[in-house]
Amino acid sequence: MKKSHIALLALLAVAAITTWLWFNNPLNALVKAAIENFGSEMTQTKVSVSKVDLSPTDGKGELSGLSLDNPKGFKTPHAFRADRIELALEPASLAEEVILIHRIHIDSPDISYEKNDSGTNFDAIQRNVESYLGASKKQTGKDAPKKMIIESLAIRNIKVNYNGMLDLKLPDIKLHNIGKKSGGATSAQVTRAIIAELNTKLAIALAKTAAIGAVGGVAIGVGMGIKSLLEK
Repeated sequence: MKKSHIALLALLAVAAITTWLWFNNPLNALVKAAIENFGSEMTQTKVSVSKVDLSPTDGKGELSGLSLDNPKGFKTPHAFRADRIELALEPASLAEEVILIHRIHIDSPDISYEKNDSGTNFDAIQRNVESYLGASKKQTGKDAPKKMIIESLAIRNIKVNYNGMLDLKLPDIKLHNIGKKSGGATSAQVTRAIIAELNTKLAIALAKTAAIGAVGGVAIGVGMGIKSLLEK
């Protein structure tokens, strides 16, 4: 067989293997399962993602249709939805104790913030996360939860609906080097940090909206609802 034919066959073989790895990428299934299984376990409500599309070579890609349902006792079906999330991680680190995530960028998430007699839906989610975090501290060895370092986490163009009666736009959330100093953070610790930041941004936005309403003398009912939340 001529060398040119051998080279051509080798090239076709490489192309075939590369194509198979791309369309049968185990990384996509692994990340999807981790998000849905650990996310649901941690928040004690349903977490789902429609599609994960990450390169098996450099770990760059995106998630589509991420949704976090509300805990029981709340009327709105979901607490958080995002159509697209940009993600970049180190594929080799998935087999290590600490997963290195270079980038998580979420654009235009849809957030429902609901309050009932027991508090808000995010209060309930945070309690569930804290409960999971407390239990995970007792686990050791292979049973211990994976840790991660997130170099850049950004949530932009945040849209929040408060109690079905008020739409707000929150300032962007930007966090850097999460877990780096401690040698890695658990999923529960990351979630706790994000919820705390979200609560802070929301409280500021609600306070500004209440002040504007008071000055303009409009939306008194909404203003009273906001006041009750801020006095919680």
